[in-house]
Amino acid sequence: MCYGYPLLKPGDYLYSGFYPTIKEMIGKDIRNDDDIQDVLILGGSVISTPWSNMEARLDTILRKKYGNAKKFAFYNTAAAGHTSLDNLIKYKLLAGKSYDLVIYYEAINENRANCIPDKDFRADYSHIKWYSDIYLLQSHPEINYTVIPYVCHLVTRGIRDKMDRKVYASQEQVDPAFAKFGAKIKTAASYQKNLSGIIDLSKRRGDALLLLNYASYFPEGVKLTGEQKDMDHFAGCHYASPVTIWGEANNVKKGIDKHNQILINMAKRSGKHFFDMARNMPQDGSFFCDVCHVSERGAQHFSNKLATFIVDFKLLE
Repeated sequence: MCYGYPLLKPGDYLYSGFYPTIKEMIGKDIRNDDDIQDVLILGGSVISTPWSNMEARLDTILRKKYGNAKKFAFYNTAAAGHTSLDNLIKYKLLAGKSYDLVIYYEAINENRANCIPDKDFRADYSHIKWYSDIYLLQSHPEINYTVIPYVCHLVTRGIRDKMDRKVYASQEQVDPAFAKFGAKIKTAASYQKNLSGIIDLSKRRGDALLLLNYASYFPEGVKLTGEQKDMDHFAGCHYASPVTIWGEANNVKKGIDKHNQILINMAKRSGKHFFDMARNMPQDGSFFCDVCHVSERGAQHFSNKLATFIVDFKLLE
């Protein structure tokens, strides 16, 4: 009846609709000054629970390394399609909480935002309806008391979009007609701004932050087209994504490389912890389901490398 919005508190749709992975955390007392090592995971689908169950893997490995000396609580907010902006928004929504460690891993999903003509691109990603809807909801803090201003704003925006013939990019996939526009990495400044926001928040909250360079696999000498034959070069996973959901293969790789370089530079400037996952993941198709998602073998390698770094550099001590 309410388009999925909660009837009593429609403002809570920001948690239940857009970011359900943080919903259960909102009411919890999460602190970095107790005997529980609280770890927040920010990212996209690669390290999300459905794809890799990364929090369970890390928990198992760290418990073996520390024995009964430490207690861990993992909060995995990573989700399919989420960009640096989604991760910044999620981190902001978790105000009043502090973590012993925050892990950030995402650099591919921004590429969808590039796949739009220059004149239609917006640095705040409002040219993607997902974010336009989030901004609209955030601009109406009174929505839990009266929905009238929000509904009027929603209707007005719809009429204006039709009159202006507003072009939106998709948050989930790329329109083939727009894929060519992804050659220009327009998201560089936005990625840097969003990552800077995450770094600044971690400093203000006293959270240790670990930035991971993004690992990908583009088979050498192979032109990936998004067709089924591409999968001959990967691990043969039950679930895999064609590269075309992010754009043309060359542009996707270019975007990842650009975002990775920004992350490296910001890690150096900010003094935040950095681990080069790109160098530590073998360039071997058996470790990948597609250009970014990891196979079972890849997930084991990924989690072991990450856990070893956390232990060696005493990030949870």
